[in-house]
Amino acid sequence: MRRFDLGIEVIKKAGKYLKERIDYTCKLKEFRYDIKLRQDIESEKIITENIKRFFPYDSFLCEESGLEGNKNDNLWIIDPLDGTLNFSRGIPHCCISIAFLGKDEKFGIIYDFFREEIFTGIEGQGAYLNGKKIEVSDIDKIENAILSIGFMVGEKEVNYGMDILEGIIKKVKRIRMMGSASLDFAYLSCGRIDFLIHLNLKRWDYEAGKIILQQAGGKFFEEEKNGIKIIKGTNKRLNLNYEEPI
Repeated sequence: MRRFDLGIEVIKKAGKYLKERIDYTCKLKEFRYDIKLRQDIESEKIITENIKRFFPYDSFLCEESGLEGNKNDNLWIIDPLDGTLNFSRGIPHCCISIAFLGKDEKFGIIYDFFREEIFTGIEGQGAYLNGKKIEVSDIDKIENAILSIGFMVGEKEVNYGMDILEGIIKKVKRIRMMGSASLDFAYLSCGRIDFLIHLNLKRWDYEAGKIILQQAGGKFFEEEKNGIKIIKGTNKRLNLNYEEPI
């Protein structure tokens, strides 16, 4: 079995489990700006155990269990439930994100199991939504652009994010803060939004989305300022013109 086909199979299995458990959430930990559920762990287990049946020597970087194996060789990067807080409150805006980085194959899969939307990108083969080719928007002016932003990680990120908002809020068409970084990448890839900004994401939050975005014609940027990792994604035409905090 090809790894991509397996990725589609396991992400659907985990999505079915999560969809069935939306009314039976089990809270394990509560954080200032987030939450951890039993469903996060069980979804990850469904994905990794099924992959290991076919590719027992592959490596994994997962949100719940961390790094397993050699991170430079056939690496699966998995977020088993992105948008956990949404899920815990019955808000149907969350997903599963799987990226695979191998020597001969790279792909990303994002599955919105409530809307039955599977976003995919295979390096060199384009990006797709439920099998139909997608591309980023052609918006070229910031005043016509929709921004999705996320910074509710910690106090430092919140303060920095508020400074970013102060510099940009009057320049864009609208701002969205939807609670799932992976779906922000998916929405940017198919033209629903025009750019995104997120602070201090982990690799499982963006690796699949990065591949899909680039295959859809978008651009991915990563930089660090004041100890904060800033992740940006844009369509291919938008000229960003706003002031960022130093």
